[in-house]
Amino acid sequence: MALRRLVGHYWASAGGANAVYPALPDGAVDLVIEILPSSFQSWLYGTTTVRTIFPLDSQARYIGIRFRPGCSRHFMRIAARELTDRHEPAQDVLRFPLAEFAERSAEGDWAVGLDDLLSRYLARQPPRTNAIDRAVDLIESRRDTIRIREVASYVGKSQRQFERDFLENVGISAKLFASIIRFRHAARLIRDGMPIAAVAADTGYADQSHLSHEFKRLAGVSPRRFPREAVDFLQDRV
Repeated sequence: MALRRLVGHYWASAGGANAVYPALPDGAVDLVIEILPSSFQSWLYGTTTVRTIFPLDSQARYIGIRFRPGCSRHFMRIAARELTDRHEPAQDVLRFPLAEFAERSAEGDWAVGLDDLLSRYLARQPPRTNAIDRAVDLIESRRDTIRIREVASYVGKSQRQFERDFLENVGISAKLFASIIRFRHAARLIRDGMPIAAVAADTGYADQSHLSHEFKRLAGVSPRRFPREAVDFLQDRV
């Protein structure tokens, strides 16, 4: 199914649970829909490069689509790099309207509605894979243990061309993306209870100090404080 290749997951919030949502870098673009009793708004959010706090309306319900890194290009008219650390109204950059989904979501069938909306769009505009898709897959599988010039060679591009194309499609450099993938893997291990020193060794950081530096750079907190942070970025629902 085409959607499985292009969409990481859907997420939803019932509303009123939190006043803010702390987003951590992930290399992905999100379509965020805010549903209030009398209004319907939507935005496309690019990946962040640092921990970023987004305010929430306590009266709203939020529904979102997290596109896989590099795959937002199939659904919007601008490059991912134009959204990095910022957002735009969805109607200005999205390739399809959301009006029909707004009507269906009011009936509560939002997940089916998203499947139907995206599937019908892709039937009209079939997605095409490119070299950056293969590069993303390789970096995700290697978790920052491969040099960028090796990735460029793997996809048949010069390093300079590869870096330009990666930034255009994903929104951040391939080097930063690789660092984020490793960081997120380490975060999962820490939240699962693995000792920090063991996490550093398992994920290929030079030492515990290196791991701590990366957490402070990307999450804004030390590894020891991280599990206590109200950051639910590993789940499908916020």
